[in-house]
Amino acid sequence: MSGLPGPLLGVSTSSVAAVGLLLPGGQVLRAATAAPRAHTEELVPLIAEVLGQAGLGPGDLAGIGVGIGPAPYTGLRIGLVTARTMGFALGVPVWGVSDLDVLAADAVRRLGLVPGLVLGVAADAKRREVYWAAYRVDPAAVGGVARVAGPAVDTPAAAAAGLAAAGVATTVGGGAALYAEVLNPAADGPVAVDPVLVAELAWQTAQRGAPVAPEPIYLRRPDVAAPAPRKRATV
Repeated sequence: MSGLPGPLLGVSTSSVAAVGLLLPGGQVLRAATAAPRAHTEELVPLIAEVLGQAGLGPGDLAGIGVGIGPAPYTGLRIGLVTARTMGFALGVPVWGVSDLDVLAADAVRRLGLVPGLVLGVAADAKRREVYWAAYRVDPAAVGGVARVAGPAVDTPAAAAAGLAAAGVATTVGGGAALYAEVLNPAADGPVAVDPVLVAELAWQTAQRGAPVAPEPIYLRRPDVAAPAPRKRATV
């Protein structure tokens, strides 16, 4: 990919831990863990793996793109903390990008969707819910898509209604595949977030003068909360 300032690292922990490396010559490397709850143990070794395969060290990176969700609290937090810590230590920029935006852009590339078509994206949010958003295919936008609705978190049925109201013609993403009977996923559409696209779209957005801060999109409160203070005993 032309115009890159140097190697870019992409990190996504919205589902499994996945990392990608985008090199100025267009070469890409990817690594991911199959375990959905192994972010803490696997993320840093995965980063070392892709850098090692390219014959690079952390100091060779020119920037880091990181998925900001929406996603469950724990996994997303690990990816963001790792990316921000690396950026601070290396003195390189860290840019955020919505994981749903990445899935939408990936769908446009894979499926050859025509301009003007409205695409739905749904990711598994656990608790029998999905994160969803709708996008219009727009070649002038970053990644070829412009968000027109969402992001939101809903039951699959409520998400299907929201997507239908936005005029969605087809839906992609892990949530669409999980609730296929309601969300009618596109054949051959992306299911997982591509970490190379995380790096690419985050960098492209920053190049247009609108960098996205690496701050999380949760859409709902975490499962774990601080305990309430004890009530005082009365006598």
